[in-house]
Amino acid sequence: MHSNTSIIIRKAAVADIPLIKKLVSQVWPQTYIPIIGAAQVAYMLDSFYSPQALTTQIEEQAHQFIIAYQDDIPVAFAAYSPLSPDTWKLHKLYILPDVQGKGIGKKMVNYIKIDVADKGATDLVLNVNIHNTSAIAFYNKYGFRHLRDEDIDIGSGYFMNDHVYTLAL
Repeated sequence: MHSNTSIIIRKAAVADIPLIKKLVSQVWPQTYIPIIGAAQVAYMLDSFYSPQALTTQIEEQAHQFIIAYQDDIPVAFAAYSPLSPDTWKLHKLYILPDVQGKGIGKKMVNYIKIDVADKGATDLVLNVNIHNTSAIAFYNKYGFRHLRDEDIDIGSGYFMNDHVYTLAL
């Protein structure tokens, strides 16, 4: 990363939903259409990223969203929540394609690790699509370990075919 590049991470709230939707619309089609197809991407964006779904995640499911800025421009977001007092789940980590590989993901994972460890967590788990090779390589590089595979029925005949990864904190 260049020394003149500034990465700032901040917590997000319901007021940031339009920004989260903008970021996901720039990441998901390029990332997931080649893997799961346009119809499933459209279904999942509507199911998981509608303003109502995001509000529920923040207000009712205790998902903490964070947004990363590179030189004051929003370039990434993540969301995580407790599964139990000692295990937290990283639900989302998405970085704009043109800034991937510049240390933003590492900074976001480190931010999350510190935040959840401060809350008593000993483990961080996540799901990653079994065909998302760049994300799998990223998680492997930062010490996450494969735990199991699972197929999740998300409705309308669609499934998420995922690896489950864990990281001891």
